[in-house]
Amino acid sequence: MEFNIVNKIDGKFKPIVLLKSDELPEEAICPKPGKGGCAMAFVSQTIAKRKTTAFGRENITCGGVATGFGWGDGFADEAALEFQATFLSQGEDSAKDREQYLKSLENRPPNVKEMFTKGERIYCDFDTAVDHIKSRPVYDENEYVIFKPIELLGEGEIPHSVVFTLNIIELSAVLQINGSFRSKTAHIMTPQASACQAIGSFTFEQKDSDDPVPVLSPIDFAARAHMKHFIPDDYMCLSMPWKLFLKLDELSKKSVFQTHLWTDW
Repeated sequence: MEFNIVNKIDGKFKPIVLLKSDELPEEAICPKPGKGGCAMAFVSQTIAKRKTTAFGRENITCGGVATGFGWGDGFADEAALEFQATFLSQGEDSAKDREQYLKSLENRPPNVKEMFTKGERIYCDFDTAVDHIKSRPVYDENEYVIFKPIELLGEGEIPHSVVFTLNIIELSAVLQINGSFRSKTAHIMTPQASACQAIGSFTFEQKDSDDPVPVLSPIDFAARAHMKHFIPDDYMCLSMPWKLFLKLDELSKKSVFQTHLWTDW
């Protein structure tokens, strides 16, 4: 399928699409069940290597991705929520029971242990982390989330959303087009969340909105560390519901792309 906005950007990375399904594509690369890790290492391969990747309930790599890809809140109990809030804030300095928190890290690999001890520091303290965690958009539907290159989108196949990977100039162009039909100045969202949640559940939430906006990510350095092997540091992701992508694609036919400001760049 051809899209004007994709052709006009003509960037290093074409967009990818996210689909929800109850069937797993045979060609998809998936994490191994029971093996931890960051989902964005797989998504980055779809972006950079144009490989189809998929995630299912049986191979959730961390508690955050369960929420991110729409399989409940990801917590078995309140203790699991508290553990994640501790990690996402100041680590051992935020722990309600520091001794118990550190004991739970004893058998983890040294680099993982250090990360959890210091905390990811997305949130300034434990209580703020809990508030954010409890306010995440939660979905519980379908068995699989599938990422594939937009050029592999089949006839009649309707994705849930689209993820652009853009440098600063390409991002500026898409954001300008996104703002060109709006009367309000605030027309983009950058959630304080993990990268998988930004391209997943926070973008799912925009699909349900009457006035959806794109979601800019990632701002968490843990995800960026896993993505940097495939994607340069000066690129950002911009995800949006399919219906918004189609609108921007149509608007792009009479936009900055048809001016010397773009063609002479």
